[in-house]
Amino acid sequence: MFRAHKPVLAMVLALGGGLSAQAAAVLRIGVSDSDGPPIVELASDPQQGLVGGLYKELGTALAEELGTTPQFIVVSRKRVEQNIEANKVDIHCNANPLWYGNASRLGWTQELYPQVERLIALRSNHPIRHLEELAGKRIGTTRGYHYPAVEALWASGQATRVDEARIELLMKSLQKKLIDVAIHSELEFAYWARSYPFEARKLEMLPVVVSTMPTMCAVAPASRYSVTELNQAIARLHKNGKLKTILKAYQWQAN
Repeated sequence: MFRAHKPVLAMVLALGGGLSAQAAAVLRIGVSDSDGPPIVELASDPQQGLVGGLYKELGTALAEELGTTPQFIVVSRKRVEQNIEANKVDIHCNANPLWYGNASRLGWTQELYPQVERLIALRSNHPIRHLEELAGKRIGTTRGYHYPAVEALWASGQATRVDEARIELLMKSLQKKLIDVAIHSELEFAYWARSYPFEARKLEMLPVVVSTMPTMCAVAPASRYSVTELNQAIARLHKNGKLKTILKAYQWQAN
């Protein structure tokens, strides 16, 4: 029977305990239930939580760079700020300080990727190249959203805002020529286009950028991983090309 000397046994036990503690330190990632595809794909059964989407891939890649495993915790949008400030999760990504009332009490990482809104229209030989060309147009938008770059056109009556609740309705309005142009995010349009490839062939995403907003990770005050550690991991994802590869899969390329 093997009998370990006490100093050796103590060292083994200490090492084993340290490894167990490190393995237990999963990266707890908060997920807002108000985020939709392709950013977040939630199961119809709440018990299954997050099942896919860009957020899941980015969170998994970030955890791998930190040498740990991700734990995705779905919370209601109204509890996102409360949960992260109370350290119930380590991070919330797909976030921006402008969207958080308690931003000053949280840490913030560098940018992960930008959320870009562009103009979408029926294919034309004379596409719009500048925002000023929206004068006189019927502009499809998402109900409840703000668009600072074009608010002046609506306020002065130079253009008409037409609200819809969902992207599917906006795209139908475009095809029926009930609106001249729509404003929507690149990622959500790409997701819709993959789901409806026949309809998408009739449309084009114009080069005109309406808005761009950097998304990053909000970090809990007592997060298991510091802002510095998270930034270093994000920098590695940029450098090794993993971030670019993940994002490319969610971008739409016209045929």
